[in-house]
Formats: sequence, structure tokens, C-alpha cells
Amino acid sequence: MRTLLLTSILLLTIYIFNSCSICSCKKVSCSAFDDVNFLNWFSYQRSRVIFKYQSAYDTISLLPFEKSEAYEASQGCYNGSDGCSQRLSIVSNEVTANFRQEFSVTYFSQTAFGSSASTKSITLFLQGFTCSASDINDQGLVLPPGLYSSNYYLSLPINGTTFNNVQTITRDTTAEISAQQPYKVFLSKGVGLIAYETYPTRALWVKQ
Repeated sequence: MRTLLLTSILLLTIYIFNSCSICSCKKVSCSAFDDVNFLNWFSYQRSRVIFKYQSAYDTISLLPFEKSEAYEASQGCYNGSDGCSQRLSIVSNEVTANFRQEFSVTYFSQTAFGSSASTKSITLFLQGFTCSASDINDQGLVLPPGLYSSNYYLSLPINGTTFNNVQTITRDTTAEISAQQPYKVFLSKGVGLIAYETYPTRALWVKQ
């Protein structure tokens, strides 16, 4: 009798829980990728970018962007979502020796239902150079304190060419770093990656 009573209570609890989930369950419209600051910095009108150092060339061929479209999320449902998310990835066709794309920028954001604030994660990778940011604004990627430092310039001449709205991101070379790996990258608003410098030769590769 006691076992039957406990089983009945358990089944009733499950029924109430499922009923409440169903009653509060609704569809919420989530927008397509729309981070204007990110698109302003990484617009990439061309799919092929060439960098030059002395008489040597390095080509980055970009694959079509993978960008999240508008969709409907389930709120208050069993196994529903916590909010709306947005994704975008920019990757090169070229790969490194360990079969990773030579260049990539990945973006992910999550906005809780009922909130206007988003949690963002942005990762920039270039031939072993990897830095992560929590946001992007008028002065570029927002980096946490630590291994990478950032500077912003309204204009910056590089090998005889002046670029506007430039962010430089520099890796601390006192920490272990592979030879000939980029330790410094140059980003320009509206252009994207414009140059990078390798360690320890300080070879500066500039966009053509």
C-alpha cells in the first residue's frame, strides 16, 4: 500500500511538472547575426588576402562566412533554451601542419531571455597566435589582462602605407613561443588583418 502511494505521488509530480512546462513553454524569435562592431572590423570584401615580406608572399583564401540566421528558440520548455545565441566564423582554406586553419576568427554570443546584455566570446587565430576577447568595440577586440596586450591608433604607417583605425595585439614573448610564429598582429577597422610580425626574426608581413 505504501509503495503504491509513493508511486502515485511520483507520477502526479511528474505530471504536474510536465504540465507546468507545457503551460509556460513558448517560442521566442531570435535575430540573425547583427553585431555591427564585429562586421565593421572584419568586413572582408575580398576572399583572397596576400601578405608580403621582402620577396616572399603568403596568401590567405577565405571560405564563405558561416553566419547564424534568424530562428525560434523554446523558452520555459523541457530541454528549452536559456536565451538567444549568435555565431559567425571566418576561416581560411589554407591549413597549418597540424591541420588547423591557418587563419580564423570565431564569434559566439548568448543573450538571456528578457535581457539586453550579451555574453560574448571571440577568438582570433593566426598560425599558432591565439587570443580570446570578451567583446569588440570602436577600438577593436576587448582583451582580458594577461598574455596579450593591445594598442589602438587612429592612423599607423606600415612599410610606407598608412592604415586608419588600427589595433595591434602583441603576445608576451617572455612566455614560451614557437619559432617563426606570429607574436604581433595588426587589425584595421573595415579591412581586418593588415599585417603580422613573427618571432624571433621580427619579419613583418604586410597586406598587399
